[in-house]
Amino acid sequence: MFTRQGTFLFEIGVLLVGHLTAAEPATPLTFVDALPEREPVTLKLVRSLTGTEFGTAEGAGGSTAPHGSYPGHENSGIVRSRQFPDLFWLHNDSGDEPRVYPIHANGEDYAAGRSSEKLGVLIGGAINIDWEDITYDASGHLIVCDVGNNRNDRRDLVVYRIPEPAPQATRAAYVQRYFIRYPDQTEFPAPRDNFNFDCEGVFTAGDTLYFFSKNRSNKLTTLYRLDDPKHDEINTLTKLDTLDLRGQVTGADATADGKRLVILTYQSIWLFERGSTDESFFTGTVRWAPFKGKQIESICFAGENTLKLIDEATGKLYDVAIDELTKLR
Repeated sequence: MFTRQGTFLFEIGVLLVGHLTAAEPATPLTFVDALPEREPVTLKLVRSLTGTEFGTAEGAGGSTAPHGSYPGHENSGIVRSRQFPDLFWLHNDSGDEPRVYPIHANGEDYAAGRSSEKLGVLIGGAINIDWEDITYDASGHLIVCDVGNNRNDRRDLVVYRIPEPAPQATRAAYVQRYFIRYPDQTEFPAPRDNFNFDCEGVFTAGDTLYFFSKNRSNKLTTLYRLDDPKHDEINTLTKLDTLDLRGQVTGADATADGKRLVILTYQSIWLFERGSTDESFFTGTVRWAPFKGKQIESICFAGENTLKLIDEATGKLYDVAIDELTKLR
């Protein structure tokens, strides 16, 4: 099961402004009075995950290939393996089969050893209603998050915990699935002035799972935590804090050591770094940079100084150098 890490307890105490409930107003954390003017960060193209090399056609609106044939159709999540060198796992958005796709750092597919004509590892028993992010816990599991909630009306939000398969596998199984709900959502769908219960950014600290809301009524985001989850029951998330990142959150990732957290919006990258795990993510160094992309909704750490991003509309895989981000604090 997901468990709290002892080194993370102090951080949570700092994150909480009291212990927020639905009835308490959120006081957003802000990190700068005004963002500096600067050029967009460089998106270094690594590879197109769609296109002619997969026998598909890529037009102005993105790839026209069918779902389930390759890893870059409406990609909505990417995470680096901590077990296999040079391996990244990613997945597609709603409409695809429940598959995770292994690729090399250069974007090439792990095709050797597969008996299926389709790429990727099929997760038996899972359903892809609206997969929005993937993360990796300290126990070596992939966590696939079916938490997309565009209409704010879903009662079946779920995460799948999967022992990391070999990259050449064709099928795998999850060991647990956890259904979740927001403590502050009382109407389904939520009212339009509180349309803030979508989620596309998920990360782990140790074995504990965290969710950033994608607010549709404002440009804030709320951080939630999954505490003591129970298998195949509805688990109420713990509401922690609200941040002002000046845009909707579309992705997130944390490093294995828990010292760095990256958050993606449609317009920019935010990176939080702390000196030790006894500090809060949000009281240390803050870096930021804008970028230009068609619909980039996936991000992960790829190394000490590199982030990987994928454009959902075009299937293009990019590298971004962390050193290019502007230090705000």
